[in-house]
Amino acid sequence: MTPQKLDDVTAYMRARFGEEANSGFPKLSRVPSSSTIRFLDYYASLTAADQTSLLASTARLAAMRFFPALHQQMLATIETDPPLLAKRDAMRSPWFGMGLRYEGLRMRKAMLSDPMSVEMMAKTRATLPFTPRDDMPAALVPDPDPTHLKPAKAPQLRTLINDAFKRLFPHQKQKQPGGEIKYTGALQQTTITVSINFAGMGMQLLYGVSIPDDTHRILVVRTAWEDMWGAGHGWDYLTEENAETSIQLLCELVTEVVTLRNAVADLLGPAVPTA
Repeated sequence: MTPQKLDDVTAYMRARFGEEANSGFPKLSRVPSSSTIRFLDYYASLTAADQTSLLASTARLAAMRFFPALHQQMLATIETDPPLLAKRDAMRSPWFGMGLRYEGLRMRKAMLSDPMSVEMMAKTRATLPFTPRDDMPAALVPDPDPTHLKPAKAPQLRTLINDAFKRLFPHQKQKQPGGEIKYTGALQQTTITVSINFAGMGMQLLYGVSIPDDTHRILVVRTAWEDMWGAGHGWDYLTEENAETSIQLLCELVTEVVTLRNAVADLLGPAVPTA
């Protein structure tokens, strides 16, 4: 991996991320994840200059993710890059951590149904110099009344995914220990495995795309598209009402991961045989 190749991949990722950001995050804003909501709220709080800096740092980090040889450099970047450090600190702050907006829907419903939790939350909030956000993004949950919440359950999601993946790519389905399901097939003439799990801690759905590479040049292992943004991992904002559109989005995001990986492969050029 030469510095020039990394720069080329970074520039490509920056352009793709820029398209998403400049269009108002048409994909990311539909990801049913409290972590992604937190990321988007943080991004919206930044100045234009800081948004540009964060996109540049995020794109470079996303480029590094593809290359096993850059693992240590990637870890060092996470710990030293100013925009990434500022984002990390903000995500850990009470401002982006105290509101129910940033809790998964199952946790939100459980907390509001428990009188002791409600009492403790009120006492904690009384000590804060700001009012935490409890509103849910209307794009994901149009009905703001929390008593009407109906978090989606695994059987509904499993049926929707099975039907959607049948249309997306020819595949073989394998059930794994622990409830994970793997869908292995070909998309864009690329062999892929999409792992789906409904048993994540506090999560309703975890997904990841893996793409084998015999040359060991490009690493894609259990990668979700929002992972590349540093916008969290796992979906916890799924409702019975938004489940169908969310699974349609899942198909878009799986396709996007494959598209990005193949574009990176094209930028690298043919693998040079080793003696």
